[in-house]
Amino acid sequence: MTIPKCLNGFYASPVAANTAEKWIIGVIGQDILLANNADIKSNPFIDCNVAQQLDVFCKRKITLGQWLSRDCEVWDLTPEADSTDGFNTAVLRDLLAIAGEEVFSLACRAVQLLNWQDTHRFCGRCGQPNQATHKEHAMVCTSCNINNYPRISPCIIVVVTHGDRCLLARNASWASGRFSALAGFLEAGESAEQALHREVFEEVGVNINNIRYIGSQSWPYPGQLMLGFIAQATSEEIKVDGIEIAEANWFHYKQLPEKIAPPGIIAGALIKQFVDEATLIYG
Repeated sequence: MTIPKCLNGFYASPVAANTAEKWIIGVIGQDILLANNADIKSNPFIDCNVAQQLDVFCKRKITLGQWLSRDCEVWDLTPEADSTDGFNTAVLRDLLAIAGEEVFSLACRAVQLLNWQDTHRFCGRCGQPNQATHKEHAMVCTSCNINNYPRISPCIIVVVTHGDRCLLARNASWASGRFSALAGFLEAGESAEQALHREVFEEVGVNINNIRYIGSQSWPYPGQLMLGFIAQATSEEIKVDGIEIAEANWFHYKQLPEKIAPPGIIAGALIKQFVDEATLIYG
């Protein structure tokens, strides 16, 4: 198989190219197994020659595609793999905060595919066991002839601005002092724009306009696609719902909370873009 040119060095395919060397993404639960000397930012994944000692702990393997001209596999490992000399685990959320964009995307894909197979073992129509197919990433019910593909749930995430301030909120489940952009799932039959208006008003009682799409990011908890926006507020008074949101405030672009997402995560990227734009306007 000839590996085609691809974005960011990764070509998604369930079919192995049978390259001489491979990258292995070891997953234990929701954690990523790393070699002790791994370069977490640029390439923390395990060379296939080093990974041989982990094979005894491997429950299943899935080909993700090809990355940097090598086959890239996810290995679902038992907890005992964590005690292997030369390796340590990283919490996925911590890895995503410091890794480069390519590593972030591959780790997300690996964990999402394993979770999807675990939650789609049986057909939703007849209850018979599904079978994984190697032609595409799908779980197939041969009885009903139904293909089930990885579930992706679209979500909106937005930084609402008002002049030189932005509105950031603390989720009710978060520790004190941690703030981020507002976010929520799209409902059935809803556009992204409709979801933005609804979520912002439901959570903080603010109306918005001048919505701008900024970008998207995969988020593996368990399988969201985050659609990022910046919008302007048409009202200033905040009325938190008290259920999902514990507190929300307007923050000056020079006086943001200490605990916010880093720029590598879409919430942090949206906040950074607001700050950059406000700096150009207000100095």
